[in-house]
Amino acid sequence: MPTAADYKQRLPWTTSRSIEVCGITIPVSEKLAVARSGDAGWDSYVAGIRPNSGLKSAIKSVLWPLRRASENILGHQFLQYRLARWIRRYANDSTAFLECGPGDMSIRRFLPSSIAYNAVEFGLSEFQVRRVLARDPRVNLVLGSIEDIPLADNSVDMVTCVEMLQHVPDVDKGLRELVRVCRPGAKVMVTVANGHCTKVKKKGANKHFVHLFTEADFRARAERAGLKVLEHEQTGKWVPVPQKLIGGHSMHLPIRSAREEDNCYFVYLFEVTK
Repeated sequence: MPTAADYKQRLPWTTSRSIEVCGITIPVSEKLAVARSGDAGWDSYVAGIRPNSGLKSAIKSVLWPLRRASENILGHQFLQYRLARWIRRYANDSTAFLECGPGDMSIRRFLPSSIAYNAVEFGLSEFQVRRVLARDPRVNLVLGSIEDIPLADNSVDMVTCVEMLQHVPDVDKGLRELVRVCRPGAKVMVTVANGHCTKVKKKGANKHFVHLFTEADFRARAERAGLKVLEHEQTGKWVPVPQKLIGGHSMHLPIRSAREEDNCYFVYLFEVTK
């Protein structure tokens, strides 16, 4: 079985702190205050680890394929496939890859099999530690924030951020951090929610959104940070199905509309211009 040493471009985290979770040592950013409670990384957006009992993890393991299937049908998993086109176009065996806010870390399936999957995550559950970190040696994860990424300057060739920047308090600082850790010419692939789309106007914004972006607003922030737009699209047609019928989800289709307000998501391919 391959070990961590078998994967190329495994990034060294610039921190001396760590936490033990399920027998796994996870590095922790020097400045991150980490909790270990039911709230950590969840509704309160507290950084850290959500404990799961063995029984709860077993139940989650059974239900996980169903949840993934429902998200593929009802949610915004199609955004990953938008980014996958660019990953496959630009990534190779020498690419130093980084994902910020990886969630279930499923985007790693699009990477070349020879390179490490480096990721910065604010909080995660013990279930995800057991499901991913304990089984996949290519995963190199640190608990940290996009506002303070524990990496040296000019370390990264490719970054992905899927549906997380609208949650970041100082998003401008986060974008500058991305540019700092990237090499000149690095590709940065981002999706963010349209904070003024029809769905938001009718249902209200997600309670965890810190920013309600328009396309012009987010593009301007990215360009000020040192990111040049290479490609951009708007997508995600909201289908107003009663949430009680679909388990509390909102339903989106991978359809592009001519009017900005009819698209729930903005998708970008940037290049670092420093």
